[in-house]
Amino acid sequence: MKGSRPLTRIQVKEVLRVTESIREKTLLTVGFCTGFRISELLSLKVGDCSTDGAIHSHITVKAANTKTKTSRSVMLNSDAKKALTLLFNWLKSKGLTDKSTPLFLSRKRAVTGENKAINRQQAHEIIKALFAKIGEFGNVSTHTLRKTFAARIYEQTGKLELVQIALGHKSINSTISYLAFGNDDVDNAIMGIM
Repeated sequence: MKGSRPLTRIQVKEVLRVTESIREKTLLTVGFCTGFRISELLSLKVGDCSTDGAIHSHITVKAANTKTKTSRSVMLNSDAKKALTLLFNWLKSKGLTDKSTPLFLSRKRAVTGENKAINRQQAHEIIKALFAKIGEFGNVSTHTLRKTFAARIYEQTGKLELVQIALGHKSINSTISYLAFGNDDVDNAIMGIM
């Protein structure tokens, strides 16, 4: 989403700290740790992430559920695995361990009896409300999760090409637009020339 921005590490920790729902905390954590688009996250099923309760080392989003129509696999770090374990334990306690069960179930399930994932608008409202709890308003959205992931990959590696691969971008120009290079970045680079 154009105009959304990444969060700092402190902001990420703060929003996770104030998030009480296991489902919402897992949505945030997996989003921050994988860089999947919100539609990709919401397409995930229990079987995409776990086999018999064991969390997979990678999550793969099927080609049909991606913007580029190319499947994408991302390794899960320990934070993502911990969040998914908590969510799976909760799902198991509700008897929702079928591999076709949506990972991020709508609460409307209690009323309708249908196992449907929350939709993009619901996810947007949930995430905006969580960001508001820590005083982050304005240009934050579901895409903030993806942009935060991109910023962390770039901070760790300093390589645009690796960020491009991690995001699944076909064009490096798309990747550059994700990273917020400002005048301070240019000034710091100039100061370090000699």
